[in-house]
Amino acid sequence: MRSLQIVTPHKKCIFNCPFCIAKAHSHNNGFENIYEEDFNTWKSNLENVINENPDLKYMVITGTNEPMQSRACVKDIIDITRNTNPDIQIEIQTRMYMPDDIYKSVDVTCYSISDFNLIDKIKVLGNTIRYVFILTDSFNNKSLEDIISILPKEVSQLTFKVLQDSNGINNELDTWINLHKVDDDTLNKLIDSVNNYKGNLSIRMDLNCMDSTDRYKVFREDGIVYDDWD
Repeated sequence: MRSLQIVTPHKKCIFNCPFCIAKAHSHNNGFENIYEEDFNTWKSNLENVINENPDLKYMVITGTNEPMQSRACVKDIIDITRNTNPDIQIEIQTRMYMPDDIYKSVDVTCYSISDFNLIDKIKVLGNTIRYVFILTDSFNNKSLEDIISILPKEVSQLTFKVLQDSNGINNELDTWINLHKVDDDTLNKLIDSVNNYKGNLSIRMDLNCMDSTDRYKVFREDGIVYDDWD
């Protein structure tokens, strides 16, 4: 296991994005929260996962809501990881655009952006900055060059993510995505541009971020490692 997605405790999200993939699961994110109920067990489980997987290189702090809603948990994850294996690269995924010193404590601050008009509005903070573009219809008719031209100078990595529906589990989610996903012509042009990009930025296209096969495992707030999000 080279990469571990580590999930902060589930809460009602302050953003409640209409396309959120956390709404696409039949289990409704109903996992026991031993981080708060039995912290020592949660901590021991996380330490064991790190110690038992010497090939673990990447830790991604994420959540079924905005992970910075559980700032104390984020800090605990960072501290435990640094103390157990300081060679692991830590990333946080966030829509919390306000500067926070915690972003200086991770290796990669990954800002999730679903609106083209926000690209040049974020006051970025961190060691390495990645923008993850959630491809809504606000990106229609926008080229890779359009996007790069307005990036803050601190941004060095880009990921484009295609919206993922729930396969019928959440009709409201699926309807919104069908109405507001990026159009096929724009998507195909972006895919081609990413594949042929020769510049200094690190850029990738993620057509199915929910597919964990040979990519990552998930450590949830119940202190258990799962093979995937479902």
